[in-house]
This record gives sequence, C-alpha cells and structure tokens, in this order.
Amino acid sequence: MNEIAAIVYWDGRPVATERRDLLLPAPAARRRWLGKAGAALGQAGPVPPCRDDGILLAWDARIDNREELLHALGRPPETDDGGLILAAYRRWGDACPRRLTGDFAFVLWDGGRRSLLAARDGLGMRPLDWLAVPGGILLASGTAPLLEYAALPRRFDPLAVAGWISGWPDPDRALLAPVARVPAGHLLRADRRGVRLQRFWDIDPERRIRYRRPEEYRQHLRSLLQRAVADRLRSGAGVVASQMSGGMDSTTVTALARESLAAAGKRLLVVSHSYDSVASCDETERIRETLRHLEIREARFLAAEQHLDLDYRALYPPHPDSPGTVLSPRYRDEMRLLREAGAEVLLTGSGGDEMTWGHSLSYSRRLRRGELGVVLEVIRGCRELELPLLRTLRQLFLAPLAPPWLRRALGRPAGASRLPDWVPAAAIRRLDLDERLPGASRARFRNPVLQARYEALRHTSTFNSVRSYDRVGMEHGIEVRHPFFDTRLAEFSFAIPDDLWIRNGYPKWLLRRAMDGVLPDSVCWNRHKVVFDDFFGRLLREQAQAIRAILADRRLEQAGLLDTDRLLAHFDRVVSGRQGFTVDLLYVLMTQVWLQQHF
Repeated sequence: MNEIAAIVYWDGRPVATERRDLLLPAPAARRRWLGKAGAALGQAGPVPPCRDDGILLAWDARIDNREELLHALGRPPETDDGGLILAAYRRWGDACPRRLTGDFAFVLWDGGRRSLLAARDGLGMRPLDWLAVPGGILLASGTAPLLEYAALPRRFDPLAVAGWISGWPDPDRALLAPVARVPAGHLLRADRRGVRLQRFWDIDPERRIRYRRPEEYRQHLRSLLQRAVADRLRSGAGVVASQMSGGMDSTTVTALARESLAAAGKRLLVVSHSYDSVASCDETERIRETLRHLEIREARFLAAEQHLDLDYRALYPPHPDSPGTVLSPRYRDEMRLLREAGAEVLLTGSGGDEMTWGHSLSYSRRLRRGELGVVLEVIRGCRELELPLLRTLRQLFLAPLAPPWLRRALGRPAGASRLPDWVPAAAIRRLDLDERLPGASRARFRNPVLQARYEALRHTSTFNSVRSYDRVGMEHGIEVRHPFFDTRLAEFSFAIPDDLWIRNGYPKWLLRRAMDGVLPDSVCWNRHKVVFDDFFGRLLREQAQAIRAILADRRLEQAGLLDTDRLLAHFDRVVSGRQGFTVDLLYVLMTQVWLQQHF
C-alpha cells in the first residue's frame, strides 16, 4: 500500500516544499513528490507517483482486471497499475474509475484542464480524505495530516461521533471536522468552480442472476472466489502469508491460495491465533486438522494472551483517524513475524460474513411463499444448536409476518428509539439520529433480506479489523489483502436468490457447497461459529476498574452526545454478568479511548 497526498492551488501559486511533507507522515526515504504550476502530488511507499505529459498521478492501488485493461488500452504487460490508471484516464476521462476492478484510491492532476480527479474503490478498501482550503484543495490518505497542514485545531464531527457511540459508525464520514471523506464508489472532480462528488459504483438493487440448478450457482461462486484470491497473490516475494482461524472464511481463502501458489512454485505460510485461557474461543484443534487436510507444513501460532498485562489503552491504542483503527502491539508482533519469514502479503478472511452469511429473514420470506417445511427446518436447527425455540420462532415468523398493529404491540413502544439508552433523547432529536443512522442507506432494495444485508455491509464492524491491520501492515511493509471484500463477489452475492446463503440450518450454505470436499467436514459443515465475546468479556472483568474510569469521561456528555450514568450502569451490568456483552459497548469504549488519546 502507498500513502498518497495532493496540494492544489487554483491560481497556480507555488506549493511550499518545506510544508508538504506534513501530508505524508512517513520516513523521508519513502516520500516522493511531483509538482507542476500550483499542484504537488506525493506518494509514500514502494512505488513512486507517475507523470505523463502534463498529468500527475498519486496512486494507492491494486488493479485486478489488468489483462482486460492491457488489451483494451494497448499497453505492454510490464505496465504497472499506476500506468494503467493514467492510460485509462486518457482513454475514458472521468469514466475511468468504473472501468477499474480492485482496491484503489488515486488523485490525478490534469494540468491542461487545471482540474483534479480523485476516486476510491467501490467497497472503500483504500482511504482518501479531502479538505477545501482558501484558493485550493488538499487530499491525503488520512484525516489528521490534512488538519496539520492547514494549521486547523482538532475538533470532532458530532454526527460522526454520535454514529460511533450509537453502534452505527458511518465509514464514509470523517471523524475530524471539517475534513470530508471521498465515499466508497465515488469520484471527486475539483477545479476553481468547486468540488463535485459522483457515484460510479454501488450494488444494483435490480440485478438478478438466475440459474436452473444450485450446482450452477456453486460453480459461479467457486470461480469468483478463485479469481478474488488469485488476484491478491501478486507479490515479488517467494512466500505469501494467510491468516487462518478454524472458520469457513479464512480456511476458504487459505485453501484457494494454496492451490494457486503451488502452481506458481511459491510457498504459503499460515499464521493463526490460539486462546489457551478461554476454551470457548480456541480453535487450535480445528486449525491443525485443516493444516493436515490441506497438507500445509508452514504454520505459526500466536497466543492471543500476549500483552494482556498492558492497560487497555496501551493494548488497543487508536489511530487519530478513527476509534476503530487500533494499532495493537499484538498486530505488530504478527507483522514482524511475517517480515522475518520474508512475506510481503497477508491474506485474511475478513468480509466472509458480509458476503456469504445470508440473513435469517430468508426463512420468513420462504414461509410467506408457502414453504411450510421451513418451520420444521428452523425447529430442527434450534434443537441442534440449543437456541431458544419460542423466541426464534417469534423473531423469524411472527414478528416479520404479523400485521402492523401486532408488530407494534410486540415491538418497541411508540416513539422509542432503536439506539442504545446511553444516547440522550435530545441528541437523537437534534441530530435526527433515528433516521440518519440505522437504515439510512443509499440503495433501496424491495427485498427486505437484501436491504438488511446491505445495511450490515455498510456498517460492519469488520472494517475496524481491516483498517487496523492495513495501518499496522503498512508500518512493516506488509500489504494486507481481503479477498471476500471484492466488488465482483458483492455483485454476485446480492444478485442470486437470498435463500441460497442460508438454508437447512446452515448460514453460508452456498459457500459450504462450493468448498465441500476441499475443506475438512469438521470445518465445512460446522454450524457453530466461534465468537470472541468470552475473551473480551474476560478482559473487561480483569480491567473493569480502569475501563470504567475510561467510560466515566464526561466530555461527550458535555457535548450533549452521551448519558454517562446510563452507560456506566450498563457497563456494571455486563461486568457482573447480569447482561450480555454487545458490540455497542465496545464502540463507545473505543470512542472514549480515542477522545482521551487525541484530544
């Protein structure tokens, strides 16, 4: 990955070279700048920015449809991804971002038109923020450098922070005002007349993929996964690493990577985490079984208990740009191990839940279509998984299919908010949070299953892990890649019948079919997903006094965004075991740590 930056003044005034490095907080040896008549574009990373006859390009990209672009643009095979973006712009202009497949953020200055084009890939895997300044515009891979260059004080955006403490962070909204984010799947066009944003990619609510037989869906998914993994194996090193747990997603990525790397004569190194102190979280035996099944001999285990003697704030220190981007010493240990092994790329299974889990509302839709057997299917699943039968039947069938008056009687009282009770009613009204946070999506699906999945994808907590590993990986020269976060896979996932993802009591049913015979049955057909709430709950209890002190910070209450007493009462119930742990509590804890470390 590269960090990129741009400084543009519309009147052509020179860019001060002594200040521009503030936008690229990287070692001097990694920074390179190009300049032309009031514009300077910089890049920090293994490759430099590009110049071509009056056009400058700073790029952070891995372009996956290279063969298609090389053919369409008539470029030689040695053209790097930056050269492809430049050639695509010369051929297609502002339409070039929609022709690109992969993870990318770029800034392009067209000196002839005296205009700037920037874009960010459809799933927002590469960061890009911008800030309008008098007479010009700044762009960078991070939020804080923009404020530092513009000599502006740090102040948080109330709506962005409200999203975090409510459990609905908006990944397309910067935390630090007045910085703005280039939203995922958007291009930004700027000149002296102003800044304009335009969407070039999103999941199409009307797209449908229909085959006659389930086998055809299985084959299509398998080919997409193989392509997504293979596209992320490009590396100059002889070894590629894969982070593997005992679940479906990371084992799928690892198995497919092994196939491709073996054909290319490269090695695969698996890195896994053990949880010796919390048996419910430990998947060591299933991981070892998968290693034997796939005949993988290079594997390293890291103990999750490392560094637990540290204070919570030292264990999960947040990056200035986001409470969820944490620069944990555990992640740094992992990256050092990979560098010592000679790896430059780490694959993960992040995004598998969002793309292949499905949604339980599929069961209610099947009953609505007259499939009465679905009720027996759910009953059998509840017995096998030891789920509460009556509550499950109510959630899947009674509540979704009941008439509106009965849903109101069974649900929240009229006027009740869907947000945690520590968010004050005054803040909900002032910022219109009930309408702007849960369900405030860009695309509207007629199918409620797809709408719910779309919301889950937009607001997923998995982005926290992705951003954290990306940042720490960049520090160590490791590019972390996530094959499930692929726009081609996303388009397929939302276009096929929704009940292919969850049936017979199995979430990820189609993924399991696609990997049947490749992964051991104990992984492929295991219904029990390991979650790590028990491990984090143990940490909460062991550091309860220190964490309670963190949560007791009343600055967000003074800003009208938080009811601190309600939050502390909730925390006390979780620590005492009277209430279960939820991700909402983790979000507000991360926000308080971020506030204390960066303000």
